[in-house]
Amino acid sequence: MFVFKVIILLFSLVLHELAHGYMALFCGDKTAKMSGRLSLNPLKHLDPVGALIPIIMLFSGSNFIFGWAKPVPVNYFAFKNGRFGEFLVAIAGVLTNYSLMILGALLIKFEIVPFNDLSVYFILINMALGTFNLLPIPPLDGSRVIASFLNDESRIKLFTIDSYGIIIILGLSYLGILSKVMSPIYNFMIGVIEFIIRS
Repeated sequence: MFVFKVIILLFSLVLHELAHGYMALFCGDKTAKMSGRLSLNPLKHLDPVGALIPIIMLFSGSNFIFGWAKPVPVNYFAFKNGRFGEFLVAIAGVLTNYSLMILGALLIKFEIVPFNDLSVYFILINMALGTFNLLPIPPLDGSRVIASFLNDESRIKLFTIDSYGIIIILGLSYLGILSKVMSPIYNFMIGVIEFIIRS
């Protein structure tokens, strides 16, 4: 069961990054394609720390799991639709995870897959990845969404915090602040999933 959960986790992380890469390509930037990031090979996408932390949390039986992959290389100047393209690329990964979450609920609803630990985990891990990456903490996707609406000076200031992101995330997690912020969102999402399955 643990092995299958790890596979689901890696699959969800890879699709998250592929969404960024393909959206960037759609917006005119070929950087991800030229860097070999438009691949289903998880080794091309996984960040050692970002993949190891959720696996450890999963192995320890934690009910609160988060993780991330290596950011897709992006050339903002190559976007044919400017800041809107930047927004689309930033939000693509989160929307992919939320779409997988809803897909999992629909597969259960129509009895295409059984309602068991793995199908529930598929829903929950994509809920967690989507919600976590939407947080406005650099370099998570949420910070990139915000950056797409900022002027150049504010964007630069936000981007300079990128190298401190992991420290901020781990600090907020250790203090219990991260779970308190995400729990209300989780509760809302769970309500949506229950509605989809039972309606």
